[in-house]
Amino acid sequence: MFYDSSEIEEFNLVEEDLKIFASNETKNSLPMVKELTPEKKELYLSKLESIFDSKKLFLKKDLVIRDISEETGITVNNLSSLINSEFNLHFQDYINLKRIEYFKEKINDSDWKDLSLEGMAWASGFKSRTTCFRAFIKHTGKSPSEYFRIIRVNPEKTNSYFFKQSTN
Repeated sequence: MFYDSSEIEEFNLVEEDLKIFASNETKNSLPMVKELTPEKKELYLSKLESIFDSKKLFLKKDLVIRDISEETGITVNNLSSLINSEFNLHFQDYINLKRIEYFKEKINDSDWKDLSLEGMAWASGFKSRTTCFRAFIKHTGKSPSEYFRIIRVNPEKTNSYFFKQSTN
């Protein structure tokens, strides 16, 4: 920007009786979450388990922590703290673990017999095949297809699982 120095107005600052206020607030810090009491943890864990068992919210593809908070009445901060402290997982990892558990439960279900692995992933709440694949590797050490090849229905006893013997 160009300007003519003759056009600059002069400002005279007048010192008035200014007061300085001290603040301990620091920018960019997250609010501190109070430590949950053991009783609160137990209550919240019970609510969380109950809501997942009854409503299977983890099957919702666009599930966010706020949805669980609204359903259980537990604040988002307390939910996050609870999942981090009790399961040592972030919210999304916890939800993906729930989806994997559901996948494992349903893999030999007769309703799923005609589904592709991608269809099973979709039915388990995963948004995509890639998300399912990554979550499976992270939590089980195997891809969904590897898991599927290992777990089979025992023909003599329906709904029972066995590990296929290694050919090595």
